[in-house]
Amino acid sequence: MAAVELPAQKHVPDDSIGAMVGVDSRLLWRDLTLADALGLQSGISFPVPVPRFPLQIELDGWTALAERSSRGFADQYSGSARYQWILVDRPHPKSLVFGYTEYWNPIIRPANSQSRAHTRELSASGLFDIGIPQQGIRTVHLQLDIARDLSRENATWVRGAANASIGTTIQGKRSDYSLAAILGAAVSASDLRGPRLSGPRPDFGFHSADVELDLQLRTQRSAFDATTTLQFVTTMRASRLGANIGWVGLRQSFLIL
Repeated sequence: MAAVELPAQKHVPDDSIGAMVGVDSRLLWRDLTLADALGLQSGISFPVPVPRFPLQIELDGWTALAERSSRGFADQYSGSARYQWILVDRPHPKSLVFGYTEYWNPIIRPANSQSRAHTRELSASGLFDIGIPQQGIRTVHLQLDIARDLSRENATWVRGAANASIGTTIQGKRSDYSLAAILGAAVSASDLRGPRLSGPRPDFGFHSADVELDLQLRTQRSAFDATTTLQFVTTMRASRLGANIGWVGLRQSFLIL
C-alpha cells in the first residue's frame, strides 16, 4: 500500500491518495467466504474536493488466479463513495463516515439465480480515538460499523470493534523507529444467510467474533514512512457462515510525505 497526503487537506484524517496490491488465499466479505482460492487484491483511493462536501472515492478488486467458476463467486469489484464528518481533529480524532458502495461479480452468469452478480449497500461508521498516557497506551481506537445490503441479501450487518496500542519510539541519526503492539477485538451481528443456508433469511443475531494481534515496526524519514506489520488473526463464526478461520499475514506499506 502506498499513500500520499494532499497539502491542502492536512486537517482531514481520510484525505490520502493511495494504491494497494496484494495476494490473498481467499475472498472474504463480511466474514463470508465467497471464494476459497488465491486471488489478486488491488485498490485505489483518492479524494474529490467537492465544496462543503468532500468525498473519498475507493475502487477495489479481487481477481481469482484459479478456480474461476461461473456457478459461484470468483472475481469481485467494488466502487465506493464516502463522506467523513470530522467531530474532533488529531491527535485523537473522532468522526462519522457515511458511504455508498456498488459490488460487481462479473463471472456469475445470469442463469445462476442463487447468486446475483450485482449488489449495493449503504453504510455508516463511527471512529473514535482516545489515549491513556498514564497506562502507556497511546491510542485506543473504537469503531462501530453498520451496513445495509440493498439488493442481494436485503440484510443488515453491525460490527463493534476496539483496539489498543502500546509501544515506544527510538530516535536514530537519520530515522526514527516506532515499535508497537496492537491488540484488537470485534464482534458482529447480522441476518446474512451465508453459504450454508439457502432457505429464508435467519433472524438477526450473532455473526462473528475476531481477535487480532499486530506487531508493527514503523520507520520515519524525511521523505517517507515505511510500516511493516506482522498480523495474527482468528475469527469465530456462526455455523451458517462456515468453519472458524485463522491466519498469519505480513503487510508492508509506505507513506510518501
